[in-house]
Amino acid sequence: MRVVDHVGCHYAKMFHSKGIGGAEFPYVLAGLVEAWGGKSIDYPERRHCCGFGFRNYIVKADRGYSLTHSRIKFESMYPFKPDLILTNCPGCNTFMDRWQYVIAETEGKTYEETPGYGIPVFTFEELTALVLGYDPWEIGLQMHQVPVEPLLEKMGIDFDPAGRYYAPDGTFLGKPEKPSFQKIE
Repeated sequence: MRVVDHVGCHYAKMFHSKGIGGAEFPYVLAGLVEAWGGKSIDYPERRHCCGFGFRNYIVKADRGYSLTHSRIKFESMYPFKPDLILTNCPGCNTFMDRWQYVIAETEGKTYEETPGYGIPVFTFEELTALVLGYDPWEIGLQMHQVPVEPLLEKMGIDFDPAGRYYAPDGTFLGKPEKPSFQKIE
């Protein structure tokens, strides 16, 4: 597995003296990836903000700023062909997942080898649960914007493809639409 990480600003920058590796070389997520047999990939904008910030998205006028920052990260990591983006912040995770869908819909661009999907974005808790053998749908992976099935297959994780569309109580969640675009090179 080729993994790029994104260490949230609130961990790496605000409390840099407490974080493993400090603000310049945060190692907390890279260490997990390597311990579990993956390859941690450094990329030029690794320490760049995802763009969420609290104000950057909540204030409607600043949403373009949020999207722009995520795009900068995707453009930076794309040449390294990652299988997964790993985060330690639920805000970063949400926006890096969501903005890939938005970019696909608005610009017709995706950042992966299999056209039409994007790079799956997991929190370290989600990846930990998978490594420990949890069912992907029980931990909520069906709520991601970027489909996770290709990554689950690559990881050798057994899963029921139809289970994606049901909540743990059996309630049908509906089927998400794939972005309606043609890949642009």
